[in-house]
Amino acid sequence: MISVSLDGEWFFRECGKEEKEPPTIDSGRWLKAIVPGVVHLDLQRNGIIPDPFFRMNELEVAWVEDKDWWYVKEFNLERDFLKHDRIELKFYGIDTFATIWLNGKEVARTSNMFHEHVFSVKDILREGRNTLVVRIDSPKRVLEEMYSKDSLKLYSAFYPPVVYGRKAQYSFGWDWGPRLATSGIWRSVVLQAYDVCKIESFYFSSGLSEDLETAKLNVKISVEIFKKEHVKVRTRISGFGDNQVKEESKDVSPGSNNFVFDFIIKKPKLWWPNGYGDQNLYDLEITIEGPNGILDSIRKKVGIRRIEVVQEKDEEGKTFFFKVNNVPVFCKGVNWVPADSFLPRVTREVYEYLLNMAKQANMNMIRVWGGGVYEDEAFYELCDEKGIMVWQDFMFACAEYPEEEWFFELVRKEAEKVVKRLRNHACLAIWCGNNENHVFFKWVWSRMRNRFYGETIYHKILPEICAKLDPATFYWPGSPYGGDDPNSQSEGDRHNWEVWSMFRDYSEYLKDNGRFISEFGFQSMPSMETIKRFTLPEDRHFQSKVIEFHNKQTLGPERLWFFLSSHFKLPSNLGEFIYLTQINQGEALKTGIEHWRRRKFKTGGALVWQLNDCWPVLSWSLIDYYGEPKASYYYVKRAFEPVNFSLVVDQSSVEAWVCNDLFKPVRGRIRIVSFNLKSEKLCEKEGKIIVEANSSKKCVETTLSELNVKDRFDSFIVGVLETDGGESKYDVVFLERLKYLQLPKPSIKLSLERVGEKKYVLKMVSKNVVKACGVSVRGVKAKFDDNFFDLPPGIEKRVLIELEKPLSKTELRRRITINYYSG
Repeated sequence: MISVSLDGEWFFRECGKEEKEPPTIDSGRWLKAIVPGVVHLDLQRNGIIPDPFFRMNELEVAWVEDKDWWYVKEFNLERDFLKHDRIELKFYGIDTFATIWLNGKEVARTSNMFHEHVFSVKDILREGRNTLVVRIDSPKRVLEEMYSKDSLKLYSAFYPPVVYGRKAQYSFGWDWGPRLATSGIWRSVVLQAYDVCKIESFYFSSGLSEDLETAKLNVKISVEIFKKEHVKVRTRISGFGDNQVKEESKDVSPGSNNFVFDFIIKKPKLWWPNGYGDQNLYDLEITIEGPNGILDSIRKKVGIRRIEVVQEKDEEGKTFFFKVNNVPVFCKGVNWVPADSFLPRVTREVYEYLLNMAKQANMNMIRVWGGGVYEDEAFYELCDEKGIMVWQDFMFACAEYPEEEWFFELVRKEAEKVVKRLRNHACLAIWCGNNENHVFFKWVWSRMRNRFYGETIYHKILPEICAKLDPATFYWPGSPYGGDDPNSQSEGDRHNWEVWSMFRDYSEYLKDNGRFISEFGFQSMPSMETIKRFTLPEDRHFQSKVIEFHNKQTLGPERLWFFLSSHFKLPSNLGEFIYLTQINQGEALKTGIEHWRRRKFKTGGALVWQLNDCWPVLSWSLIDYYGEPKASYYYVKRAFEPVNFSLVVDQSSVEAWVCNDLFKPVRGRIRIVSFNLKSEKLCEKEGKIIVEANSSKKCVETTLSELNVKDRFDSFIVGVLETDGGESKYDVVFLERLKYLQLPKPSIKLSLERVGEKKYVLKMVSKNVVKACGVSVRGVKAKFDDNFFDLPPGIEKRVLIELEKPLSKTELRRRITINYYSG
């Protein structure tokens, strides 16, 4: 196969109302465009619109979604290129409604941005100059025309017309995203030339013996043949000392031809999720040879593993947890939304950064949410490499969908292409039919009509396609789903929005005994540096219209104040407000995660909503749009550590729990110490503990009375776990809400140890308790292995600091700032 890229410089302009035929490059005023791209980026690059993310410019650029646009590309071809048996024009992604002309001939019309579009164009191409023209129609106009013709008026949470097309729903706005319904050629465009045949698809699957000592690998290859020929299909599996080749030679005829190869690998190197082992990947190479050499080939990394979802009846209902290579795995993870409103800006480097942050936060699962897009191949490759299992939603979210054959055909084609594209990734753990549509029908839509519009998709079309094309991967109809109530606590997966959405205190997480928590979240502000990038100085205050505009949830700003005032004294400036909302978010997420980990495997996982943002916004994210981790990121990182130590304190009792994800027992001792607010010790209890591998255990139980606590308003509890391996962990619990307490001013001693050219270890110790220490370095970007932690009296805390540029110890000490909750 020979490929000619058509990426790079194109030209574009607005399409006039009367323009029906494709224009020539010398007609009208053309502006430079970049493909892959979208019209908003092209307009901004040409100075036609301002940055849509700045202040309230989203409103200033709203007109863009009403327009149609012409895109044109001229390119030259040599005569030899045209001699190939088949030449295809491939658009990896068009958003969304487009008509394509090549050399004046209409090639196709598209209506789905979620998959590639491929057209045979050998007979249209010519030697020398060729002209490719694409008209992108206004998504708003097309969708609203379809909506107006349907008497049902199907429901969608944010923009009902979007359900009639296959365009990313979040682009019309969500409760964390702006309405920037862009359009364009958002993924690459290529010409691909083939002789004799092409590899249409392949399916790699692995079966493991019960003792994991033998792997049976199966590779199914679908080859499209253009003309009669004698070909040799060769498949090679290599890596870790194995190098096996299987091949088949035969005469083939035009049409679809299938080849199947089986391999046996003894003592295979298995792929494991993050924290459970290495992410071993083998090299798979498929080659088709003809009499004159190689005709087509594919090279991919593949993993050998077995992923199961365990649903077994128990005293609480039915379990829902994942098992990988015979090992039950508590899923520690996060939900993913598209990383930009303008998807061509989501590069491999963006994926790399965000997924590294997820891995470093001890996560082993990421849920690709159903209101965005199926991510680029790089996303899944990086998840393979980093051991992050993918819960993959199909792109249906918070909406009804047409129950008509024309729509079913769109869905079938999309699902077939998507499943074939993603099924070979080791990271792929589960296919999921939709986001929240079952629960919407149960509690909202069923009151308006008897029929569940979309049910055929989730319960017939998608499971049939997955069973046919990827039988090894578990299919689940929706999220949440399970039981008579789709959001049941007794079976299936569950979304907990009773806390944030219903204004309930985050201590309510302790009452949620769901079997798998696939969404729960808590909002906070982004960093001050991020706020400065989308505001003017006059916007930077509590009740700024601009800042509130960047919170898209109904009563979003009010919720921030409500939850903050429930636990903390009110801030006096914007900086304090940012800090406190992030701390409050962290405390909430810690509460939920540690509760569900204590229930291991009665609860099978906890996926935080959400990892990232698509623009600078006040949202549930752990990392803001510009990549700044919030305080909550570090809270979640600690809560997801392989060995988690937590205290549970109620009105009278104190419990110390250890959750152990390791393959070996944790041995050591636990101390539980009570203090008054002056950090004077009241009492101490201790005991030796053993926590078996991959388990959770209540290790110590005592009472506040036994700890000599007489005044809850003048006391706090510190729990310390010291393992026989020398590791130390602690947890700090105040017995009343912090807004009621007057904490003394801390006395913190700092010292620095240089451990690299740009790396230091910061050592901190305080005579009295410090709440939520946040370390920063003025004027220099820095990474911290931990941050925003409580500092118990007399316990040394070490923080690794990695600087963007070298600083002397003296200069770094001068620049270090410590924030804390002063009460």
